[in-house]
Amino acid sequence: MFKYTLKRICSMLITLFIIATITFFLMHSIPGGPFTRERVLPPEVEKALNEKYNLNAPLWKQYIDYLGDVAQGDLGPSFQKTGVRVNDMIGQGFPVSAKVGLLAVFFVLIIGIPIGIISALKQNTAIDYVVMIIATIGVTIPSFVIGAFIMYVFGEKLGVIPAGGLESWKGYIGPIIALAGFSVAFVTRLMRSSMLEVLRQDYIRTARANGLSKVSVIGKHALKNALIPVVTYVGPMVASILTGSFVVEKIFAIPGMGKYFVESVSNRDYTVIMGMTLFYAAIYVVMVFIVDISYALIDPRIKLQD
Repeated sequence: MFKYTLKRICSMLITLFIIATITFFLMHSIPGGPFTRERVLPPEVEKALNEKYNLNAPLWKQYIDYLGDVAQGDLGPSFQKTGVRVNDMIGQGFPVSAKVGLLAVFFVLIIGIPIGIISALKQNTAIDYVVMIIATIGVTIPSFVIGAFIMYVFGEKLGVIPAGGLESWKGYIGPIIALAGFSVAFVTRLMRSSMLEVLRQDYIRTARANGLSKVSVIGKHALKNALIPVVTYVGPMVASILTGSFVVEKIFAIPGMGKYFVESVSNRDYTVIMGMTLFYAAIYVVMVFIVDISYALIDPRIKLQD
């Protein structure tokens, strides 16, 4: 287990190094610069800004300096917000995105998994057909469409939820549904298909033939194996939801990471774009590692190879 963990940590560090390298050179390959605007700055001002942020240094030196800062946990300063560092922006935005994201993840799990199981157990019945129709519709509608619909109907027309912000518990309803909509539908479909496949296995028939109750067969034998494909999806899903959907946060005026990312793209704030991309990648690789560990916890027959 120790060797496996060490190998995975090394693999994650290499992955983050590659992502940092790719994002750095992609940002610097874009025509123009962070101070290129519709209103042209005086040459002396632009020169002073480039010197301040070391942008007039050779690209290889900027790259080495950037990697050195990242290795120390410093994602650099914002080019557009004076005196503000990327770490500060993530520190302010991520807790908000994570709070909404955790509620959305909880919503996905308590809705998607049970409904998927029920649909599998009621295969080819009216319940199954209704669930699959709703789930199919759910996976085809983007989250920003759901968010815009909720905001327009329930926020503007009916006034049952706030027009934006998280000042009250009602403010969480729209973002959570918008963030969780696709994942609930996908997890439901995945749980249903996985459960149906497991229920057709020989060991399930054997358990039933031995007189075990339906609850025991489902709970002790079928559910663990059926959850493995779902867990595989949930890991990356958690990373995505925790960091916030940029468009959904913009729709509901949530001061999370999405707000800063959208602003950084509009303002060509390269360090913010690179920093948030790297931060998201770090959460993603950690969640994938947790998923791999959870396999052995769900099914002891799965061994982690050193």
